[in-house]
Parts: sequence; C-alpha cells; structure tokens
Amino acid sequence: MRFAGQAINGGNYINAASNAGGDISAALAKTAPNWGTSSKMGMKTAAEEAITGMQASANVATAGIAGTALAQQGVMQAEAIKAQGEAAASATQSQGLSSMLGSIGGAAIGAFKPKAATTSFGSYGPSNFNLNQNFLVN
Repeated sequence: MRFAGQAINGGNYINAASNAGGDISAALAKTAPNWGTSSKMGMKTAAEEAITGMQASANVATAGIAGTALAQQGVMQAEAIKAQGEAAASATQSQGLSSMLGSIGGAAIGAFKPKAATTSFGSYGPSNFNLNQNFLVN
C-alpha cells in the first residue's frame, strides 16, 4: 500500500542497513573473546598436564625400582641366612665326625693294648697265672 505524499527512497534503507551492521560489529568487537589469551592458557594447561604426567611416570618408575631393590635385598638376606645354617650344619657334622672317629680310634687303640688282670694278690699279671702249675709242689 502506498500513501500519497511519501516518496520511497532506497538510500534510506541502505543507510539504515549499513548503520545497523556497524553497530552490531562494534558491539561484537567489544565482547568477543581474546583468542590470543585463550590460546596461551590452553598451551599452559597442556604443558602443566604433560609435566604432571611425567612426574607421575617418574614416581611409578621410582616405586618399581625401590620395590625390586627391596625384593632383591630379601633374596640376598635369605641366601645369607641359608648359608649360615649350612655352615653351622657342616661344622656340627664335622664335629660329630671328629668325635666319632676319635671314639673309633680310641677303641681301636684300646683293642691292641696288652690285657692285664688282677690276681688274688692284687697285683697285675697274666690272667692265666696259676701257682700250682708253674711250680712243682710235693
């Protein structure tokens, strides 16, 4: 519909559109995020995450090394205790063998000693000594 007396001017519409766009751009520019700051914060956060990951990995490796060392220490202590027991057993066995051989040797030496017996007179002499057989008695 057209009203008499009003002329339609296309320039008014173009000016209105360009002013509206300019105002919107200015408003968006004031409230737009700072992508440089955001990017820097993202890089800083990524670096901190990487550092934390490396520290956690180092802690796990350290715990593993300490655990392995503790286990190896236990193995060595067990071997030392076993060796001490074996040495004590060997010493006891050697002592027993020495005692046994000493008893056998003493018995063997005792077996070859000259036998002596006491007579009715209380002196030592051959056990088959008989006065009646050795002397002629009439």
